[in-house]
Amino acid sequence: MSTMTSAFSALLAPGLRKVFGTEWKDFAEEFSNIANVLTSKRAYEEELTTAGLGLHQPKGEGQPIVYDDPIQGDVQRYTHATWALGFRVTREMYDDDQYGVMKKMAKQLARSARLTIEFAFGAFLDDIFTGSVYTGADSAALCASHTLMTGATYANYAATATDLTIGALRSASERMEKTVSERGLPDTRGQGARLLVTPLYAWYASEILKSKLKAYTADNTMNAFDGLGIEPKVTHYQSDEDQWTLWAPKSMYDVKFFWRQQPKFDNEDDFDTKDAKFSSYMRFSQGFTDWRGVDGSGGAA
Repeated sequence: MSTMTSAFSALLAPGLRKVFGTEWKDFAEEFSNIANVLTSKRAYEEELTTAGLGLHQPKGEGQPIVYDDPIQGDVQRYTHATWALGFRVTREMYDDDQYGVMKKMAKQLARSARLTIEFAFGAFLDDIFTGSVYTGADSAALCASHTLMTGATYANYAATATDLTIGALRSASERMEKTVSERGLPDTRGQGARLLVTPLYAWYASEILKSKLKAYTADNTMNAFDGLGIEPKVTHYQSDEDQWTLWAPKSMYDVKFFWRQQPKFDNEDDFDTKDAKFSSYMRFSQGFTDWRGVDGSGGAA
């Protein structure tokens, strides 16, 4: 359907001081600061998981070496989804618009594309503890109880859902420190580098991490988090407001975002109606193969 003069009659006559809704300051990307952004040239990408070798075994004099075999795991597939949007305006509306609003709609299309990406990644973050849409190679959510290739299990989440507290964050840091490989060997990701929270926890997270003394106590106790370098990071596109997650350095976790086609913008005039048509098109996928390097809780609510 085309935007016609009858829908924006106020734009046809001069006199308005300002038209709101068309001028927006640029905003910083969030998804690319969290996900490892990659490029794909295929309809989908696949990754294979493996378990390496175990520990060396004692060898007696004249005795044969013990041989071990690597273990092949499952294949994880990333299928790129297509996203698109367009708008159409009559030639009369485009010509008679006294404020250039219709010309600025192309910028709105670009902004819509950027917000779509952020909300799509926000939906991924919302799914971290449920796995209803996004699961890893082991068919579990990013933060869950994971079955290793040896048959053992390891959990990278709070078994009893809890809101963000000093104790809960300490437990998440300890679990990350004790992360194991598929062989059950230490695969530490450190004590975490970033704490992702929604605006609900923004101030609280800073008080926990940045106070010189232990927050919310009357004791003169040092704050063990101060000096660890864990930075609070606020995400703005999640619907699960009381979720919080501790993340290892970016190079040490596997959450990724594949660009198959970055936003492509086109425009043309319809020959018969002379309407102007504008469109945007993009393709991407997101997810993870390996779960290590993220821990936290979906919140108690």
